[in-house]
This record gives sequence, structure tokens and C-alpha cells, in this order.
Amino acid sequence: MGVARGSARLLMREAKQRPFGGRLLQLGRSSVYFTGPELEDWAHLDDFRLAPVDEPELSHDPRLAAAGCLGDRTFFQRLGFDRVESCDIADWEGAEHVFDLNGEVPPELEGRFDAVFETGTIVQIFDLPQVLRNLWKLLAPGGRVIHCAVPSNNHMDLGFYMLCPTFFSDFYSANGWRIDSHLLCEYFAYWHRGRLYSDRWRIYQYRPGMLDPLSYGRYGAAQAATFLVATKIEGATGDVVPQLGQYRQTWEEYAAREPGERSSAGLKEADARARGLVERVDDLAGGGQRSRLPVLLKRLGETVRRRLLKRKMPRPIARL
Repeated sequence: MGVARGSARLLMREAKQRPFGGRLLQLGRSSVYFTGPELEDWAHLDDFRLAPVDEPELSHDPRLAAAGCLGDRTFFQRLGFDRVESCDIADWEGAEHVFDLNGEVPPELEGRFDAVFETGTIVQIFDLPQVLRNLWKLLAPGGRVIHCAVPSNNHMDLGFYMLCPTFFSDFYSANGWRIDSHLLCEYFAYWHRGRLYSDRWRIYQYRPGMLDPLSYGRYGAAQAATFLVATKIEGATGDVVPQLGQYRQTWEEYAAREPGERSSAGLKEADARARGLVERVDDLAGGGQRSRLPVLLKRLGETVRRRLLKRKMPRPIARL
């Protein structure tokens, strides 16, 4: 996985609010898809002061190095980190620590890092709960986890999963972390001569529930990714299993009703869901012996409606 323009600018904005420092661990070595002068131009736009480095390194990927792209260690040092390390399942890219994140973290690495950075690596690891426990173990108290542009939509077969923004919100809230930043990023990306480019990223402040109207086929063609930074504050855990936020809210509203209202309301809601399911199955089956014309007309109407209706997204908070 890699760091493109939008990721770099989001990281600089995060560092501007809460400065980076100390020891960083990357999950896999990050490919950086820009040059030193490009980074300096974006830092100027965002009024961010890059830390000096004595000997800038080019990318560990020969193709990117040939294009003048920065090395990952140099990039993160320029953001303010004092020491930059990485872990991987194999040493093919020169990671300092070699182990499988599907298993336990080596004891000597527990609590050693001030920040853990990943840019979609976790979607390529099958045992997600174990990965999240490992992030908690790797961080020192007060350390930060940085999920940078983790695939949320239109990244087919890039990994095992695409993770909705609510995945991060629900997990870190349930485990008592402080969520410092939670953004949704939209872009159209493309490759040219081994480098990843994109149009300007549209950045949205994520709020639980904001995507509900778009959940069923109305999100659109853009690629989307999640950017989240959370701090391991005192009492934070890594093994509490969250419940999906939208259902948790429904259960809380149900529990707040008067006892006499709960059973009748629950039955009505269940009945409505059941009737909706029966109608949907009936439509798909063509209504038994009835003509399929009403079904086809209904489907045509749905197609027209989806194309005419505009997406209801909030205004972007930035374009990077």
C-alpha cells in the first residue's frame, strides 16, 4: 500500500494539530508516490513546517526511486517522527520486524511505539480482530494509531475486505479510545509509469449515520477510503467486540420506551420487515402466475429513480 498526495496532506494537517514525534511503526513499508519538491509545495500550501533531514533517501522501490519519489523513512521523518520502523510477514522489502499480524505480537515489541501507521494493510490480513488487538499492544500509553486511506468502496480484490467508516468508529468507541480525526475521502485514482495519481480528494467529516441514505446502490462510482486517527488513552482496550452502531441506536431507543409499548412496537416493526421481505421475494419470483409486466415496470422505475436522484452528501470540508 502507499502514500499519495491526499494522504500526505491529511497527515500534515494531523501533525499540525497534534505534532508527531517519537517512534513510528509502519505495517508494511509504505510506497511514497511523490518527490521531495512536491511534498515541499504541499507543505507550503498547508502552512506546515517540515522537519529537516540530513540525508534524504529515495524509495525502496526501484521504479519509484527512478522517478525521484521519496523513501518512506525520509517522508515520516519530515513529518516529525524521530525513528521510523516497519513490520511485515517477510523481509522482502527490508522490514526491521518480521512476524505475522494474524498471530501474536512479539513480546519485545509490546508498548514500544508512539504511533502505528497503516494505509490499508489491515484489509489484506484475514484475522481482523487479532490485528486490532495487536495495534493496541504495539502502542505505548498515549500512542496513536493512524489508519490512512483504508479502502471503503470500489477497491475490489485489493484485499480480503473493504471497511466501512462505521467499522472504525464503532470499534474505537467501544474500546474507549479517543478518536482525534475521522474523515471519508473520495477520489478517482489511476496509474501512470508506476506512480499512483488521482484527481483532487474530496474530504468529508464522517458522522455515524451520514451514509445511511446511500447504503443501497446510491453511493456512486468514486473510490472511497477512511482516514482515522485514534489515541490509546488510559483505560483503552483492544479486545471489546463492538456492535454495529445503527443497530445499537435502535436497541437503545427500544429500551427507552415504556414497557407496555415495547412488545407492540417490536411486533409492528417485525411485521413490516416481514411484509417487505415477502413482497421483495414475490417481485423477484414474478408474482407467481401473474404477468411479469408490473415487475418489469417497477424495476424500470427504480432504475430511472436511482439515476435521477442526486446523492445527498454533506459539503466537503476540503479538496486536497
